[in-house]
Amino acid sequence: MTDTLADEFAVDTLPSDEALDELRRTNLGKLLDEVHVGFDKLALHYLHEAGYPDLKAAHTHVLRTMRIDGSTLTDMAERAGISKQAMSKLVAVFEEWGFVEWRGGQGRQVFATDAGKELLKRGVLALRVAEATFFAALGAQEREALRALLLRTVESQNHHALAGWRRRRA
Repeated sequence: MTDTLADEFAVDTLPSDEALDELRRTNLGKLLDEVHVGFDKLALHYLHEAGYPDLKAAHTHVLRTMRIDGSTLTDMAERAGISKQAMSKLVAVFEEWGFVEWRGGQGRQVFATDAGKELLKRGVLALRVAEATFFAALGAQEREALRALLLRTVESQNHHALAGWRRRRA
């Protein structure tokens, strides 16, 4: 944090417990985390209903990063924000379940099998239904405005990424 920002947001006195509780409840990071976890739970619920009851939250890292035309384990791990070792374990499970296969020699890549492509189709449907359900309190314009604001925020922060940072959920 720069000194200028620290000075701008400095706290002269410690807030009351009630004020701290309110800050903890309403800060944007907390709210975004609540949305993230709730949305993921709902999308996973729809995948369970679609016939994939063994999928767990960690498996969504593979779903979010696997490509039909192939991807290296390193690329998948980087896109997911998890270690290569963690991604390797998750991909091994997907391989065991028949959703992915390895191809290539030296530059081996992970490819979606036919079953994996079907899972991806179900995953896209689960995302669309979860989004419509989770954000039902917002109108279509509000959802698009929220998407645009979040996208702009994320894109503006990509160059500020902290080196070596990993997601806390894997």
